Amino acid sequence: MDPAGLRVVEVFSSLQGEGLRLGQKQVFVRLAGCNLACDYCDQPEARAASAGSVWPLKKLQAEIKRLQAERRHAAVSWTGGEPLLQLAGLMAMMRWAKSHGLANYLETNGTLVGSFKKAAPLCDTVAADIKLPSSAGRETWSEHLEFLRVAPEKTFVKVVLTVRTTDAEWRQVIRLLAEASPDIPLVLQPATAVRGTEPIEPRRALRFLRQARGYLKDVRLIPQWHPLWGVR
Repeated sequence: MDPAGLRVVEVFSSLQGEGLRLGQKQVFVRLAGCNLACDYCDQPEARAASAGSVWPLKKLQAEIKRLQAERRHAAVSWTGGEPLLQLAGLMAMMRWAKSHGLANYLETNGTLVGSFKKAAPLCDTVAADIKLPSSAGRETWSEHLEFLRVAPEKTFVKVVLTVRTTDAEWRQVIRLLAEASPDIPLVLQPATAVRGTEPIEPRRALRFLRQARGYLKDVRLIPQWHPLWGVR
């Protein structure tokens, strides 16, 4: 039986502003709750499990249908917060989206391996964040390694880089990807300067890019574009 609903912060139409699907028209469903607290988070209001309100699945389906009728979208971006914290409702909605011709784009912090294993077959794109201790406040390397070992081919990794990112952290990112799978695309994303967050210096970001390309097959430097476009 499907769950009664999902705790939703917001639903809106926009262009994907990050990663390998940059510029793709998507319906964004922001879910409440996160198991981490990264200092560069651009959606801190979505961290609390009590954020937003509970939407019955039929209400959420109706809103996605309405947005899709207004303008054609390629995918639904399930974002947060951490969507995998609401696994049952998320999977029910992913099944529904696929049955209505929409791809599923999952944004996840890459630490909830058990839940991800269940949701992965329903995902068409997985944007997995590797969280650095300098921003997340704790090490999550072992969780990330386990996550990437079970990630499907449609997964890419994103690493947000700030002025506090260390050379040692970056070497660990490269080791992590090389051990899990050097074929997984890696996106370096300089942090957007919001709420006091300072992005990495461009020269250091380019050096990190060159270092990673010495070990991994597909490495790209892609900043967040939606703040520059003036969209959510």
